[in-house]
Amino acid sequence: MSIKYNIHKNILGEAESICINTVIDGVFHGIPIVSDNRHYQQYLEDIKTHGMSIVSINDIGYGEPDDSMWQYLDNAEQLIIDKYGSDSDKLTALREDRYVRAMEAKTPYESMNVAGSVIDNTPKIIKDKYRHLPMRR
Repeated sequence: MSIKYNIHKNILGEAESICINTVIDGVFHGIPIVSDNRHYQQYLEDIKTHGMSIVSINDIGYGEPDDSMWQYLDNAEQLIIDKYGSDSDKLTALREDRYVRAMEAKTPYESMNVAGSVIDNTPKIIKDKYRHLPMRR
């Protein structure tokens, strides 16, 4: 079985929302980003098991880190640069979010194999800002 999720921006009139779409047992599911939703919890477990390669995205919305987890995709920085430019505060916020989660060993950075490159490639200014975080072991 091939597990795939798509983070999708929905626009209804002037309202915008983000949801996660997938097909489970041949049935389409629009998964709301709600912590107690069982399909959302399965989504998080699938990320822990299979990594971010099972996730794709059609639009980053406002480009701010959120519970959809788009910010942990390998191309997240490029998505921000493409939409907002490389001088963006959004790019800094993304890097900070990734660094903090990597240092705290939170999903999807529980494994040091995955977190190591994030930690190593984080700019010194961000590392200095979060120097109060304990070192990973």
